[in-house]
Amino acid sequence: MSVPSSRVILRGLKDLDGYLNQFNLSQQSAAFERLIAEALSSILHLPFCTSDNNDSQIPNRVVWLGSTNPLSKAPSGKPDAIAHCCDFHLVIEATMRTGSNQWSREFAPSIRHCEDFCTDGGISRRDAYVLLVCTQLHVDTYRSIRNHPRQEYRLVPLEVADVERILQTSILAFTLRHLELRGLFHSLCDGIVASPSLPHFRSSVNGSIAQWQKDVLRLEKTVFIGIKSYEAMRRIGRQHIGATEILQKLQKHPVVNQYFKLIDDKVGADVIERIS
Repeated sequence: MSVPSSRVILRGLKDLDGYLNQFNLSQQSAAFERLIAEALSSILHLPFCTSDNNDSQIPNRVVWLGSTNPLSKAPSGKPDAIAHCCDFHLVIEATMRTGSNQWSREFAPSIRHCEDFCTDGGISRRDAYVLLVCTQLHVDTYRSIRNHPRQEYRLVPLEVADVERILQTSILAFTLRHLELRGLFHSLCDGIVASPSLPHFRSSVNGSIAQWQKDVLRLEKTVFIGIKSYEAMRRIGRQHIGATEILQKLQKHPVVNQYFKLIDDKVGADVIERIS
């Protein structure tokens, strides 16, 4: 099965209704599960597998436990997907439920799924994070996690918009490391306990992701500008090209502008001089 490109997956997250409308109503839950698993595969830069072609010989991979032929959800009693990362694991639960039964019907069983996964694989619970992905987090889910913290499990609630921003960062970053993603998940896990309300938690998530984006992208700004400057020079096509010409190309480039907006910076002559 061919895996969509990162940008195709990102478009699916941005226009989720349009993406899901490509499928029969009975298949949309499975399609949503698969999209989230594909997004994590792209974020982590790991091979994507399904229950049909899972290969345990590949140590680091993302496995959606649903099936593509025919398209069907992960079986009851199992997580929707597992990400085997470098030095940690993600147990992924994805649901389109937004009502008061979001926690009881979808997310509460994930604790048992994580426990089984750790026990069966001999994995320390400290090295497993449970990603609870939904279109919109319900207040009862927030309260269930915050009011009854489970110290042995790291629960990370994410809305689709959050996954979208993380994937967007992964697309822009050349050297995004799993360690940096683990740090983000850890801070989001801690944030729900420290937040006195659901709106406050959403604000905390926005702030954590924004700061993480800046930290990740600033680390490689020089490399990014160097590559984009080289691309600009190739497009100009002459042997002798001035710094001003390169700068003008960069300032008009939508990806460059997006990058600098995320790190709260601007494209100036100094960035060209720094790589010259």
